Amino acid sequence: MKTAQILIVGDEILSGRTSDTNSGYLAKALGTRGVRVTQIAVVPDNEILIAQWLHQHHGLSDYVFVCGGIGGTPDDVTRSAVARACEVPLTRHPQAEKTLLEYYKERVNESRMTMADLPKGCTLIENTVTKAPGFKLENIYVFAGIPKILHAMWESIKHEFEGKPLFEAEIKLKVGEGEVAHFMTQLNKEFPLLELGSYPTLEPERGFKTQLVFRSLEEKIVQSAIGRFRELCGAQDFFA
Repeated sequence: MKTAQILIVGDEILSGRTSDTNSGYLAKALGTRGVRVTQIAVVPDNEILIAQWLHQHHGLSDYVFVCGGIGGTPDDVTRSAVARACEVPLTRHPQAEKTLLEYYKERVNESRMTMADLPKGCTLIENTVTKAPGFKLENIYVFAGIPKILHAMWESIKHEFEGKPLFEAEIKLKVGEGEVAHFMTQLNKEFPLLELGSYPTLEPERGFKTQLVFRSLEEKIVQSAIGRFRELCGAQDFFA
């Protein structure tokens, strides 16, 4: 599978003022198109820290998605950080400038026009909500941090990602994961191409319950592993 990393930018995330929903949205959206997310990170609105992270990480996956920090206020430093990481200058992008002038009209000001100052050589990512574009440079895709705008930007480029997603199935158990951990170990030995995850929950007065999730690129591997798990459980009444 192709791989991706997600970088969330924003002091508001690190302070707890705002909850991050963008990484979950993108991870699911990428997964359905056959791209595995290998890392999600959060950094503050700091040009040097963003640039350092990108410089160190963007070669470790097929794609990097950066979310946030491309507005028109002084704390929006992602554009300059990407330029720094890729060692290119910021320049005023003619198409981005035209789009912003047409959208803002009499409300245009220099602060808003800074959203057209983009890393040299980038291509635009369409924003159907507020028109201020995202952009792509090398394997780095840069989106706005506002979820509604990010969703629109993703919709405009999702056709670029076509791969085979993981097949997934789940089993619900009415026992804690410790009761079946040894069976999971056996499945990992027998099915090396299977990804097996255990997700326990604690319910009032009912104790622990467990959801087992089986994933693989091949449906037949998942179904065979589920059959083998049921076989290992035998007559034990584990299933919800």
